[in-house]
Amino acid sequence: MPSVRSGSVDIHYEVQGPAEAPALLLLHSLGVDLGMWDSQMPGFLRHHRVIRYDVRGHGRSGVGAGECTIEILAQDAMAVLDAAQIVKANWCGLSLGGMTAMWAAAHRPERVMRLALCNTSAHLPPAALWHSRMELVRREGMRAVVPAVIERWFTAGFRSSQPDKVARIEGMLEATSPEGYAAACGAIAAMNQLRDIRRITAPTLVICGAEDPATPLAHSQALCGAIADSRLIVLPAAHLSNVERPQEFAAAVGDFLSVSAHLP
Repeated sequence: MPSVRSGSVDIHYEVQGPAEAPALLLLHSLGVDLGMWDSQMPGFLRHHRVIRYDVRGHGRSGVGAGECTIEILAQDAMAVLDAAQIVKANWCGLSLGGMTAMWAAAHRPERVMRLALCNTSAHLPPAALWHSRMELVRREGMRAVVPAVIERWFTAGFRSSQPDKVARIEGMLEATSPEGYAAACGAIAAMNQLRDIRRITAPTLVICGAEDPATPLAHSQALCGAIADSRLIVLPAAHLSNVERPQEFAAAVGDFLSVSAHLP
């Protein structure tokens, strides 16, 4: 499997789809890996060359040493695009992935065609909450946070009706490096992009889960209020809307990207 060096960290990535198709970069949530996107892959590959990768400290990517920031995570994403020989892509990020994608759109607009920001936020206080979570996983490991995370990520109905899908995400969480998870939590704790996102000129789709306690509707409305060319879609889901409502999610993103997919 290919990897690219970004700073001192090896970032694992995968590229699928025809070279001539428009590029789509997928950026996953905190605590999981690129497999989070598996349900969307068949649909996305019909019209796109899809690049997905494991965030540093997650999946098969290296953990790295020292502080992590949203800017560093965005530099990792652009290193993946460079390795795939892609100058400009559509970016679709969920949660932490959305935070990374909005940084790129604000600071490196030449790398972003269209932008999908899903179940995410430009500012997610209080920082103390993230710091306590960092301390907990460093002290007790990932299993200490998994039950509470799963409860916030999926509605009660989905947890009871789709135990296999929930168990798969639980497995990703438990397999994540505690230090990698803690470093990413630190990046979220320090993040405030409320001013920077006003620079975003890329056409933007914002997706929110109607029952998302992690990034509630008000956070998505703030994104739309700050980004000039943006639209909002609310799905009947909690935080991992692409897992809980895979068809609706894929259709929303696919329809939004279809403009760029059919450009000459």
